[in-house]
Amino acid sequence: MNKILQTAIAIALSFFPILTAAQAPPLGTVADFVLFSTDGAVTNTGLSQLTGNVGTNNGPITNFGNVDGLMQGATSTTAAAVADLTIAYNFLDAAIPTYFPAPLLGNGAVWTPGIYSVAQTATLDNTLTLDAQGNGNAIFIIQIEGAFSSTSGSQIILANGAQACNVFWK
Repeated sequence: MNKILQTAIAIALSFFPILTAAQAPPLGTVADFVLFSTDGAVTNTGLSQLTGNVGTNNGPITNFGNVDGLMQGATSTTAAAVADLTIAYNFLDAAIPTYFPAPLLGNGAVWTPGIYSVAQTATLDNTLTLDAQGNGNAIFIIQIEGAFSSTSGSQIILANGAQACNVFWK
């Protein structure tokens, strides 16, 4: 009887794919972009160097001088990217946080792989280090339930194998 109950519970839980460990979201076609807006303009101020494609599905792309990639307005490619970005966003939103930092990020803090949740507006100040602990596949998910800004000179340092392609912001 106990074995049957365990099997039934295991089967039931398989229908609820809740993310409890940091896993990369499915990006689909949006992975082809380094900067993308689903609904609105993409505008740059100041000097920025981007390596990769920039796109929007609705709005202009302005003030980009240093882009090593394509600039894409509303096309079938950007429409597909909107759908894929929605899937990725929902995936990140469903991730169950493992850490709950204060809304002032940085100040020399070192984060290890995981899912971080800030339940309000957040600001990056000084230095935040993302330490992959020697795992080049380590995933960092940062969920911010409000606006995100950074103070002048702030930086995010990738350490011990951490890769920018494995850091996801929601």
